[in-house]
Amino acid sequence: MKIMICGKGGCGKSTLTVLLARALAGIGKKVLVVDADESNLCLHRLLGIHQPEIMMDAMGGRIGTREKLKQASDHQHEDDFFKQVMTFDNLPAECVTEADGIKLLVVGKIKEFGEGCACMIGGISKAVLSRLQEKENEIVLIDAEAGLEHFGRQIDKSCDLVLCVVDPNYESIQMADRARQIAEGAGVQTYFILNKVDDNVREIMTSNLESQRIIAAIPHNEEIFLQSLTGQTLTAGMPQIEAACTFITSYRKPLSLNMKM
Repeated sequence: MKIMICGKGGCGKSTLTVLLARALAGIGKKVLVVDADESNLCLHRLLGIHQPEIMMDAMGGRIGTREKLKQASDHQHEDDFFKQVMTFDNLPAECVTEADGIKLLVVGKIKEFGEGCACMIGGISKAVLSRLQEKENEIVLIDAEAGLEHFGRQIDKSCDLVLCVVDPNYESIQMADRARQIAEGAGVQTYFILNKVDDNVREIMTSNLESQRIIAAIPHNEEIFLQSLTGQTLTAGMPQIEAACTFITSYRKPLSLNMKM
């Protein structure tokens, strides 16, 4: 299963990606985290995993990547980066690190002033995810860039599920509903994880979203906050995260959506 985790900037999607990855690995799932956010610098630290070589860098930077994406677009060319069928086991070795049942693949990062937009990074993500075939016990979690641009690049089209992280913010609520509408256009269902909530804000947020799509409501956790603040590995367990994992492992894409795809 491929799961896109999205939301507005600062909503906590990277934190939730890490907590979900660790919880899923803890129940025996093989997890691949794809860091598709060009501006997130610390996902590997929160996972407690050494950062691998960034995939765009390994492909020769923007010049080399542009050529490889062009070759990959005809679906005939195959090399160490874009095989016709990609699996957890044949991802480019230098671009993957692993610890505690979790693999990490970092797509690309903006590093320098004036180097250009993140469209090429989106192109790599789309090429990888469209080829990646996971087994029944394998779950891919994609930490998307903030906002909705990944939908415009059709990266989500290869996903089975979109989880939108919503924090107590009017813009976040509006963006979550827009994400649902756009994802449905690609034949992908969207569900919500409320983050940083207490009883008062949860009621307000639930009344402004389709409540049947809310799979978890995560309260503020001081231990997680401090670990994130200091760049430590996130280790706290939470029953709300376990509930989200139960939803994920039992989720089956509706037949109508399979036919639409």
